[in-house]
Order: sequence, then C-alpha cells, then structure tokens
Amino acid sequence: MNPVSETLERLTPRILALGGRVLPAPALALGGAVLANILLGPDTSLVPLSGSRICLELTAPAIKLGFVVKGRRLWPAPPLPWDVCIRGDWRAFLTLLTQSEDADALFFDRRLAVEGRTEIALPLRHALDAAIYRQKKRLQSLLPGGHQ
Repeated sequence: MNPVSETLERLTPRILALGGRVLPAPALALGGAVLANILLGPDTSLVPLSGSRICLELTAPAIKLGFVVKGRRLWPAPPLPWDVCIRGDWRAFLTLLTQSEDADALFFDRRLAVEGRTEIALPLRHALDAAIYRQKKRLQSLLPGGHQ
C-alpha cells in the first residue's frame, strides 16, 4: 500500500466520525451536493431524475445524508423519505468516488447496497462515474506530459 492510501485508510474514518459529530447532517449533505455539482459541471443527465430523493447512508461511521435532484443538480434534503437509498461503509464510498475498483463489484460483493427504486440509482451512478472520469482526465491533462 502506498503512503497516500495508508494515510487515507487511517484518517478517513476519524475525519468522518468527527464531521458527523461536529457538523449537522444538512451541512454534510450541502458539502456533498456542492462536490457532486462541481464534478457534474454542465452535464444534463440527471434532468430525467428531477424530483427524485436519494439517501446516502454510511454504516460506519453512521451518517445519513439526503439529496433531491432538481434539474441537473443535486440539492441537500432530509434523508427521509427517499426513493432510493445507497448504503455502505466509508471504504466502499471512497472506492466508488476514486474509481479504484469497478462499481459493479462493490454491489455484487455486497459492500454497497441499493434499496428502493434502483432505476434511479443506475443513471445517478453513470452520471457521477462519467463526471469523475472527465475530471480525472482534465487533471491529468494539466500534468507535465499530459498524463500521470
């Protein structure tokens, strides 16, 4: 394991637990929505999901965040009621965010669970996967030589 991975492995649960104790869930959801919307940029693939309510539930540490899709953006919302809930521990969500492992494997290995209207979760996942991929490529293009 490289030093960055070791540091993330050691610090992430502590930071999340502290954030969950210090910051109210709406503030954490606002931060998550801002990050997702920055990643999505001008992408319009969420528009068909407008009005959908999404819950992201971290099981360890216990943090439940709610979002609603409005147009092409995610907005913070109460976590209940939801149309779809995606549940897992912090490692699974970090793996999903960094794309260090295939997202389908996380679901098939039961590290992430989807409950409710799965027809909402799939386009959401595809939109965020594509956004993360675009941002990674953009950042790589800024490096000397145009790659890692």
